[in-house]
Amino acid sequence: MLYVVECLKYSPLVDALTKLEVVPMSCLSLVYSTAFYDKINERIHFELHDEKTSISKHRLCALIGLSQDPSLVNHDSITTGQLFSMFYQIGYTETLTTITKFKKSCLPPQWNGLFTLLFKGLSERSAGSDDASKSFMTVLYGLYNGIDLDYGSIIWQQLVQSLVSSSRHSEISCGRFWPIITNWAMDRLH
Repeated sequence: MLYVVECLKYSPLVDALTKLEVVPMSCLSLVYSTAFYDKINERIHFELHDEKTSISKHRLCALIGLSQDPSLVNHDSITTGQLFSMFYQIGYTETLTTITKFKKSCLPPQWNGLFTLLFKGLSERSAGSDDASKSFMTVLYGLYNGIDLDYGSIIWQQLVQSLVSSSRHSEISCGRFWPIITNWAMDRLH
């Protein structure tokens, strides 16, 4: 397992997986509870210290060390068939017919561990990774195949999705990224 996890040190996701900010819970709660997505301007708006501000995908990607180069591969261009092929190559043990039938327990232990690490570190949800989205499965595909994937768009999509999560009022989804955003806003507004 160790060698699979070690590869993350050299991946484009290293900063996104390791950057950590510690902020007051009152600030984090205010930012998260007031946040909403403006689809027209592609920004997340929120309040902090009685001031309104917003963050763009470009700024978030800069904060977590992800490129926004227009030549990056769009995650939507990766087909379900390509994902299934990758899963079989790494030793997936059951037949996949749809993304919703994916079970990480059918991955070999090292890949199961890597998938869990990526899912818990980067996704909107904090528990349960068997029903990961196609776009999230594409993260593993990009790492496995060494392609210049637009990881920032996947993380942005997860962050936007966290704002409409049914558990939004009881937990902070995308818990790795909201403190980073809150810290950025605190620095910007003071």
